[in-house]
Amino acid sequence: MTRHIVVDIETLPCANQQQIDFLLASIKPDSRLKDPEKIEADIATKCADIIDKTGLDGSFGRILCASVGDVDSEDIVSVSSGIADEKAVLLGLIAAIKDIAGAGSHTLMAPKIVGHNIAWDLRFIAQRCVVNNVPFDRNLLPFDSKPWELCDTMTMWVGAGNRISLEKLCVALGVESPKKEMDGSMVAEYFAAGRLEEIVKYNRADVAATRSCYRMMRKIGMAA
Repeated sequence: MTRHIVVDIETLPCANQQQIDFLLASIKPDSRLKDPEKIEADIATKCADIIDKTGLDGSFGRILCASVGDVDSEDIVSVSSGIADEKAVLLGLIAAIKDIAGAGSHTLMAPKIVGHNIAWDLRFIAQRCVVNNVPFDRNLLPFDSKPWELCDTMTMWVGAGNRISLEKLCVALGVESPKKEMDGSMVAEYFAAGRLEEIVKYNRADVAATRSCYRMMRKIGMAA
């Protein structure tokens, strides 16, 4: 039986100083500014914005934690690192997917990966695997699949090229939203404050909500 596996990750901005220096090398202040303090503030704002955005870029951002859930059970497995050991998280993530994909079978079958905007997660994971020298099976992490080949709750609902947030989809379907005290934009802030446990809880809630939305779509025939 082909397993349907929900995957979700939480990421952090770049922490590699050499890469940060490269990304910030071309930053210039607004040419209209003359006051030294305003110039300094403008540069600082632009630098912070660039670094912050690397959390969404698999070339420079990092995976802090990941959660994996079987669509046909209530189980959710989470992997994380309090010291942001990305390689350990990646190895744990791949192992969790492999375990679920092969559960109850003598052979490992390629699973169907489920997620909200899952193509982004899969490519980010694949990119970070390359950076961290972590080999993976493309049948388990089909990062280059076409949108219609993945079980993407966002694409299923609004069509390829369109977007809907997971929170909005949850409200539409009457599913409990994971976006309460925090959302994905707050992960770096929470991590800096030593609140990893809350990040993992949020990550697991994302998987649970996505799984509930997918189950509803599958029950009615919108999803395979």
